[in-house]
Amino acid sequence: MTDQHQADGWGSVPDVGSISGELGAPVQTAAQAPARPRRKLRRGPLVGIIAGGAAVVLLIVAGVVGYSVGTAAHSADRPVRAFLDDLTAGKVADALRAAGIDHDKGDVLLTDAAYAKAKGRVTGYRIAATRDDGDTATVTAYLRQGGRDVSSTFTLDRKRSEWGVFPVWELEAPRLGAVDVSVRGPAGAKLSVGGQGVATSKDGTVTLTALPGTYDVAVDGGKWFTADATTATVSGFGGTASSPVSMTTTLTAAGEQSAKDAVNAWVDACIASTDAAPQGCSFYAYGEDSAYTYTNQKWTLDARPSVSVGDWSSSGWLVTTTSFGRATFTADISGPGGVGTASAGPMNVNASGYITGFTDTGATFRSAVGNGSSDTGS
Repeated sequence: MTDQHQADGWGSVPDVGSISGELGAPVQTAAQAPARPRRKLRRGPLVGIIAGGAAVVLLIVAGVVGYSVGTAAHSADRPVRAFLDDLTAGKVADALRAAGIDHDKGDVLLTDAAYAKAKGRVTGYRIAATRDDGDTATVTAYLRQGGRDVSSTFTLDRKRSEWGVFPVWELEAPRLGAVDVSVRGPAGAKLSVGGQGVATSKDGTVTLTALPGTYDVAVDGGKWFTADATTATVSGFGGTASSPVSMTTTLTAAGEQSAKDAVNAWVDACIASTDAAPQGCSFYAYGEDSAYTYTNQKWTLDARPSVSVGDWSSSGWLVTTTSFGRATFTADISGPGGVGTASAGPMNVNASGYITGFTDTGATFRSAVGNGSSDTGS
């Protein structure tokens, strides 16, 4: 056996019996090695890791929520909403202050009390669109007014930023509308607009800044004259005025009687004059002889003129003479030819003219014919 191995080139192989050594642990491969047991974490560190991860998540969520809330709180429509919330609640003073709208004591319709009396006020709104162009933004809103939606556009300016992120917007003062009233009547005529007392200017007009709404308009002519009551409506914002309200005054029965009394008073004043040509009157006498002296000059009204009072014209309620009166002038004279009496007439008394207004005591009459310019003298 040994020789055979040597012949095959195996070399020297020791005899089994000659092999010796210590018995060791068997060599194991990686695949045969048992898994290394994991070290268990204590409960404290484990909870800390979980809590730390949850805190990070909460911080992220809080940041997202905070940014969303901050963005909404700083949106361009917020000042518009605040303004319209005050307006719909009838808090006019607060609304005007929030919007930076200048006004003074002459703006009698821009008060809580006046707006409370208006009809068709703004009772609600909805924001339709918001456009941010950087430093400027526009907000379109539909105002619920008098049962319909009225579009209004508001402009806002970016003034600064909070925390370097959120824009701070300031509402530009909206342009308010106005109630425009024109009265065919005396200058300074008293009016009631939305329950507020005002007076017309010399041209018979008045313009009052107003918030959206419908306002009652009435002439206050006392017992002398009146006009049909009407309304004026201001729609939304943007400087839109109401459709001009035109009112024509007419005399009451008391006003017409006072007008005729004023005409009679004018005639009586002319008759009371001792001048041959009474200043501002419609009749006169002429032909005096400078060689004679005239004394006891006197006018006598033989017949009073009849008049009718018509509608208001550009100068007042028109007074037309329907039948002329008659007046005679007499005077005592003395001169080269002796003494005697001179007379002129009878001549026409024309009482045409205008009733220009009323005071507490009655009408004011102005003659349209002076010193007989359309009469024949004698």
